[in-house]
Amino acid sequence: MNQKTILACIAICCFSISCTRSEKEMKVIPEPEGDIYAEHIRSSEYQTPEEEMADFVLPPGFEVTLFASEPMIGKPINMEFDEKGRLWVSQSFEYPFAAEPGKGKDRISVLEDTDGDGRADKITHIAEDLNIPIGLQPVKNGVIAYSIPHVYRFWDDNGDDIAERREVLLGPFEHKDTHGMVNNLFRGFDGWIHASHGFSNVSKVAGKDGDTIKMVSGNTFRFRPDGSRAEKTTDGRINPFGSDYDELGYHYSADCHTMPVYQLIWGGNYTQWGKKTPNMGFAPEMMDYGLNSTALSGLVYYTDDQFPEKYRHSFYSGDVVTCRISRNTMEFQGSTPRATRQEDFLVSKDPWFRPVDIKIGPDGAMYIADFYNRIIGHYEVPLDHPGRDRISGRIWKITYKGNQRPITDWSKATKDELLDGLAGPVLHQRMMATDELVDRIGQVAVTDLLALANNPSTPPAQRIQINWALYRLGAMNMDMLFGALGNPDRGVRMHAYRLLAEYPSPDPKLRVKAVTDLADPDPHIQRASAEFLSRHPGMDSYQRLVEIHEGIPDYDTHLAYTVKMALFHHLQMPEILKLAVNKPWPKDQETLLALVLSDIPSSQAAGFILAHAKRYESAMERNVGFAEAMARSLPAAKRPELLDWAKWVAKDNRKDAHALAAALDQGFTQGGNQSPTGFETWYKDLAVEILKTSASGNQSEESLKDPLLFATQTAGRFKMADQIPSLTALLTNASNDEDVRAEAAKSLMTIAPVYQSKVVGDYFKNVNEAVSFRRKLVAILSIWDNDAARNLLADGLKNSPPELQETIAGSLAKNPKGKTMLMDRIKAGEAPARILLARNVSEAMLSHISPDQKALFESLTANLIPVSEERQKLIDARLARFEPREEMLNPGSKVFQQHCVQCHQIAGKGGLIGPQLDGIGNWGKESLATKILDPNRNITENFRTYHISLKNGQTMTGLFRREQGETTVFADQTGKEFSVAKSEVKEMSPSKSTLMPDNFHAVLTESEFDALLTYLLKTK
Repeated sequence: MNQKTILACIAICCFSISCTRSEKEMKVIPEPEGDIYAEHIRSSEYQTPEEEMADFVLPPGFEVTLFASEPMIGKPINMEFDEKGRLWVSQSFEYPFAAEPGKGKDRISVLEDTDGDGRADKITHIAEDLNIPIGLQPVKNGVIAYSIPHVYRFWDDNGDDIAERREVLLGPFEHKDTHGMVNNLFRGFDGWIHASHGFSNVSKVAGKDGDTIKMVSGNTFRFRPDGSRAEKTTDGRINPFGSDYDELGYHYSADCHTMPVYQLIWGGNYTQWGKKTPNMGFAPEMMDYGLNSTALSGLVYYTDDQFPEKYRHSFYSGDVVTCRISRNTMEFQGSTPRATRQEDFLVSKDPWFRPVDIKIGPDGAMYIADFYNRIIGHYEVPLDHPGRDRISGRIWKITYKGNQRPITDWSKATKDELLDGLAGPVLHQRMMATDELVDRIGQVAVTDLLALANNPSTPPAQRIQINWALYRLGAMNMDMLFGALGNPDRGVRMHAYRLLAEYPSPDPKLRVKAVTDLADPDPHIQRASAEFLSRHPGMDSYQRLVEIHEGIPDYDTHLAYTVKMALFHHLQMPEILKLAVNKPWPKDQETLLALVLSDIPSSQAAGFILAHAKRYESAMERNVGFAEAMARSLPAAKRPELLDWAKWVAKDNRKDAHALAAALDQGFTQGGNQSPTGFETWYKDLAVEILKTSASGNQSEESLKDPLLFATQTAGRFKMADQIPSLTALLTNASNDEDVRAEAAKSLMTIAPVYQSKVVGDYFKNVNEAVSFRRKLVAILSIWDNDAARNLLADGLKNSPPELQETIAGSLAKNPKGKTMLMDRIKAGEAPARILLARNVSEAMLSHISPDQKALFESLTANLIPVSEERQKLIDARLARFEPREEMLNPGSKVFQQHCVQCHQIAGKGGLIGPQLDGIGNWGKESLATKILDPNRNITENFRTYHISLKNGQTMTGLFRREQGETTVFADQTGKEFSVAKSEVKEMSPSKSTLMPDNFHAVLTESEFDALLTYLLKTK
């Protein structure tokens, strides 16, 4: 039976099949046999919903039934329930392509189970002309949802669940990356719509008030349902996709590429690719483990009562690569949550199962949106691959032994029923009743709400909702809030502080209470009051924040960070900053202030840090952070004092003096300045001292590398001709570190290119030198824009290894004369024409190419097999003979350390220039081999490199990391960051390549490739 026939049968025959496993079978959820999750393009065949359902494995007593499937729905992404108990779902048949404006064919639909059999039997499309709609939130008379490129309000004016009109609330949002956009909208306690901003995109949006927020890749934000205002709530992370609350009102969020679950701190600054770690650190994590995946979608915290106790108060996350729902629990240490991994809740033996969203329904059941597909990877597989399924999609429903609560239609509830609903046992139902009371009943409910608020017997859970409802209706007064802050219940007090934070000008007596509560015995209350003060800095609170930080236990990282963040926001107020920097402080408190102030660009802050640094010794790492902050912001009159301090610190720390000098130089550049003459003189003196010391013997020790790199770079930067002998000695000694030798060569070329090009050229041509070193010398010889240098490079083509030829060709191709020179040498038989098709070479060749040169290029490459085809043949050949063996793991780890660890992280070790690779083994050998041997086949925008042309004529290539003051920070192919002053940049253009080397097909031997692949496949 073909797929179309199957779909037709499904359309005719509704079914509901239950999957129940016996206790004996289900004590431990077994893994399916074989590596069925390791293929980016699944080789298994499409299954009907009945067949897929039979492949689900659940704990004993849990049952799964089908709520909806194709052809009723297709490609579901996000879901949400409305006040009637109906399920709204966004669907995208066009994903991953952005449609032309007005030509979208995606939709948002409302699903209803009208006969109560547990299966949707009615569907209405509120809008059918959308483009990759993701996040959605039902509201009165319609829905608020994202569809490229805006967040819209869709208005249903006549109650038929079809939108008659739509209104742009926010946007446009950037959508260059379509798999990480605005998602997982939900209504907060505050009545605002909260949302996640996904991977790679950079968006600047404003509410109707015109106050703009900027979001770079992963962020969270909120906006009023009428679009009047938008606010960023956290900054950072990579691709958040899923959110939920717990009973205390803490907000939890999933992330695909950092940690699976975070408990968010309002205003928190979280880790993110390209971000520099603040001196006060990133916001903390609640997990010290991953879930062996980088494809987590959807998050719920089960606060309902229909699952057994063991499965309540658990986080459930979808994994679209390993086709499962994971479960994690938590406990609090102080106010800090600590997660514990539990057995996976659901595992599917069908590798097409793609759980992209999870919601707990009004009946207490778990609903799972299944993007059922052979392919889920966005950049791992070509976007236009014909194997992408654009029809199928399922929504599954999980219950325990059929337990499910009758669904309440809150839209028909009376005022009294809604008031009673505020006291219900389930958080999500209490919140639904609150929204309905505020939105439909409105001011009529105020009198009853006030009566309940004043009744001392009102339960805490109900009191929390009452207070939020009164606030949203404009009927809350400060006396009531003061009473809530003194309530004996923790939850009531915590919510009162969050509610208080919503007011622009809280009553002074409530501020006094908040300052007092910083010392409350309950750490949750301490944290709630600190978060309130963080959003409302005042002269009366900054000193208490400094004092309270000392007593926070080390394990309560979330409280400690909240207090530091509150202090950070206080110290950005000029009047508070002025007081703080002029007040004497005990040592530990002064140290805290200096740390926080070092992340605030301010001359007053820099002056305080300088005084502190002179008064107390600090670890060198701390001094380096201080140095950069001071150089960035200190007034000119204070710079001699800064230099004296730096020399004093360096006097007893000679091995780290270079780091201090580099930080100072970087700080001056960030501030838009050049290092003053006195500092430059000191940099040069340090360089001379380091180079002099290096003259005695082997400098290959890793601890000596950074000082030598600083010294050689400084000698070249200031054209220190008197250091030519020392630089030459570093270059000459083959036992020295390769990077140090290359940097010495670069400085020699900078100082005296005419003569030194011959010296460097000799090493470049020396076949006894490592190919990797000779490739570095290619870039160095290219510094000199001269035919003599180009001839040196061209001479190196003949009989060189392929990877060196490709590097030479890529360099020559950047210059008009070099293009002709390269093709002439190829015509002469000194290099194969195939190197012209190497991606880095062809891109450079075809840029600004003359008509004659283009004709020659096309002639030389006319009969060549395309690179993609050639690479695929290589991949197929390597995999055909690949047999993983246990003894390959150690050599594979060494290959990873040599070639990959600078940019990639596994188990918290390594760089974060590229994505971390925890769980990478789940990709399978075909996908991993493709990434290793053909890394530019499909690239993500976030890892595209840029060609940078400087005003001095030099060019460089790097991965954009961040803007920092008056500099732009990039990463080179070794994973090292470098900065370029914005004023020095002539042009910056995107390339067609990532930072990952495109020559592993030539660099890695077959045995090294086998070892690396074996090692990566074991990383699960």
